[in-house]
Amino acid sequence: MQPQSFENVFARSWQLLQRNWIIIVPGIVVGLIVGIVNDVVAPPQTYGDPTTTGGVVTHGLARAVGDIIAGAVGIAGFVVTQCYTVGMAGAAWMRGRATFSDGASALRDDAGNVLGAAIGLFVLGVLAVVLAIFTLGLSLVVYYLFMLYAMPSAVVGNHAGFSAIRESFAIARAKFGTTLIIGLVLGAIAALATVVALVFAFAPLLGPIVAAVISQTVVAFSSLIVVGEYLNLRGTPEPPPQVY
Repeated sequence: MQPQSFENVFARSWQLLQRNWIIIVPGIVVGLIVGIVNDVVAPPQTYGDPTTTGGVVTHGLARAVGDIIAGAVGIAGFVVTQCYTVGMAGAAWMRGRATFSDGASALRDDAGNVLGAAIGLFVLGVLAVVLAIFTLGLSLVVYYLFMLYAMPSAVVGNHAGFSAIRESFAIARAKFGTTLIIGLVLGAIAALATVVALVFAFAPLLGPIVAAVISQTVVAFSSLIVVGEYLNLRGTPEPPPQVY
């Protein structure tokens, strides 16, 4: 892939999204499933008699089990969504077209990479939050920018967990100016989409569905931009590895 300007990557990402709108589907489906599971496993507030010790213990155990199940489902949902969305974005950049089989292949081949990277990102995120107290929030900005390419590295680059984090850091450090522009643009897009989605979210019946579509469209577009810049900035002369 020949080096391109950010403007070209941005425009090409929009074209690829229009041609491959199905990239938004996995996130919507997974989000719906996770939401249903959370509703099912969450014990009702009236479960058990709160005036008795046994009732309190029973309710507490039920809620603890529900939280564990919901947490596990949430993690699984994150891995599936990242594999499908980033995998399909990578296929779109490499072939111009993306299919659900591209996402399935990424899930089969790179789920472990994504989970390992997610664990590392969580640990670093906690550290960034702690340091934010002493850096006036600068640590959060650094974390966001330098970890921007971690998921594309894990899925498209086929790098195992912490190797994906290291590559993301190396690319962001070498191309910090471009990475800063990407971060600002993605932040602006996300903020605008959040406002629009909130407007629709309060509408009856179709409102939440429209809000979910808007949110996932932004996620898919952002994934295409970051994957495109990952391929553009990592500077490897050979073609990127296939994910299908």
